[in-house]
Amino acid sequence: MIEQHPLPAAVRSLAERVGAAAVLKVIRASSSAVARPAVACGEIPVVVCANDPCMQLAERFRLALIDESIVDAQPEVRRTGLHQAVQHLLPGGWLAFVPIMSARPDSARPDSARLEPTGFAALCAEFEMTPDRSLARDGLAVFRRGERTTVHDLMFEARSTIGRVEASELHRLLDSAAPPLVIDTRTHVDRARSGVIAGSIHVPRTVLEWHLDPMNGYRHPQVTSYDQAMVVVCNGGYSSSLAAASLARLGFTAIADLIGGMHAWRASGLPTASPDHSFLDL
Repeated sequence: MIEQHPLPAAVRSLAERVGAAAVLKVIRASSSAVARPAVACGEIPVVVCANDPCMQLAERFRLALIDESIVDAQPEVRRTGLHQAVQHLLPGGWLAFVPIMSARPDSARPDSARLEPTGFAALCAEFEMTPDRSLARDGLAVFRRGERTTVHDLMFEARSTIGRVEASELHRLLDSAAPPLVIDTRTHVDRARSGVIAGSIHVPRTVLEWHLDPMNGYRHPQVTSYDQAMVVVCNGGYSSSLAAASLARLGFTAIADLIGGMHAWRASGLPTASPDHSFLDL
């Protein structure tokens, strides 16, 4: 069932002022509990997203709204929620949230409440988000990201050149008649800690291009052609996107990465195997 998350009037007004065609709303929940399709709320659609790093959307937004369930949460929940919002913001995009108010009056103004020191504004500053006081009204705190190229911009640029697969889809493909080659770029420590996908090969990120490009002379024996279906896997589905895009630049035409990486694979309850490190190339 798709949950309805109507926009408050203040957020709808802000979306209209900044020209947002849709609004990303980040809430505190697990990926499986949140509907990912856009939900029509008045004239502005809302895409609801969990504060789960494994949940990586294909679209980006001019405006993101942080739900109060994150603003008023523990520090690590705030950080993951803010990261989820910022990574999906377009350059120059805006972030909004409702500051948590304390029930205690301000000592200097006995008739008014003061902001509770949740530290969320300071966290926004740590993410290089700057206050936009020209738009902060109707009880909303508004921050804006700059135009500088960020790691998130590099990520979306990379993902525009590759395919992406969910954990359940990769599991299905591996049981098919023509399974893709899974390339695990994690460190041997991470592989030993969380296991591997059965049948995958280990090519550390530091030597990935050297072991796949035949012109280097040390191509991995299981890499047989440029049109071979391959899926790159890392811990969380971030560095794998950059790695897969690098392989696409080398001429590999059927390259994809695993959305959410091994975190998503394990969270889906899919099987893992023990790594084989009899040959360890670092």
